[in-house]
Amino acid sequence: MNHLFATVLLLILVPQNQKLPQAFQQLPEEVRNKATVIFTGTYGEGKSPCIFRGDGTRIWALEPYFNVKRVYRGEVGGKTILINSRVSPRINDVSVKLQLGREYLVLLRPNEESMKVIKAGEYVPIWDAPSGEEIVAILKIK
Repeated sequence: MNHLFATVLLLILVPQNQKLPQAFQQLPEEVRNKATVIFTGTYGEGKSPCIFRGDGTRIWALEPYFNVKRVYRGEVGGKTILINSRVSPRINDVSVKLQLGREYLVLLRPNEESMKVIKAGEYVPIWDAPSGEEIVAILKIK
């Protein structure tokens, strides 16, 4: 009886209007369950702050980011999330090169440090942005 009550309570308290894009349903279940942060966003790239090199030259890193449109899972404190990749991870042997201005569904599993930055909406240098295993999937939508 307690389990039934807990299930009913959970169904009442969980928001039912969080309909994820169709692309999410096409992912394998283990990939969907792995993500702790899920959002849709528009892909963009920008220059980092100036980096001074030992020989006196200056360079700027190219920083890939997403302008967050809608958050489905997790806490996102800012309007932009930097990532350290210009391609999506391989899912079912398919990887996508990200295109400027295109909308994507992004699934992340950030480590503890990355999660603090995402929740606070802070800027981080590109080399500290979520990368590798922290990026679960990036899927084209629309």
